Amino acid sequence: MAIVVLAAPTIPVLLAGLWWVGCAVPLVFIDAQVHRLPDVLTLPAAAGVFALLAVDAAVTDQWKHVLSAAICAAVATTVFVSMGLVLGNRGMGLGDAKLILSVTALLGWWGWGAAYGAVFLGSLGAGLMGVVLLASGRVRPGAGIPMGPFFIAGTVVILAVTAPAASG
Repeated sequence: MAIVVLAAPTIPVLLAGLWWVGCAVPLVFIDAQVHRLPDVLTLPAAAGVFALLAVDAAVTDQWKHVLSAAICAAVATTVFVSMGLVLGNRGMGLGDAKLILSVTALLGWWGWGAAYGAVFLGSLGAGLMGVVLLASGRVRPGAGIPMGPFFIAGTVVILAVTAPAASG
């Protein structure tokens, strides 16, 4: 939570980050336990982030940030929904796409690099974990790995990298 406080340049962006964290923390545990990202948390996470970023844009008259967030979220979510529909059970689920909506909306406020950096780090982390689990014999090929915790961790890392830039 401290990372969100340090990274946020305005009160509405701070509130958007805190709202997202409040939704993300239970999502980590739920996805790790049951491999599901429930709509009751993913959809309010995205709605709250968008609403608070819109408030920031209205207050600061800086619409470029919320536009960047919306474009990042739209592109990333479209890609993830498409992958989920095409790959079915062999790929990421639609819950992951709904989580990506809030991740890329929040980080898209800082730009494309931040938004897609979190997606990249999350994918890389999950891939490395998959290799370790396969090599150790703890899972068999084709086993699913919950992606939510990795995307959330990637978001936290990007916020941590963003925090010094925001305060400097």
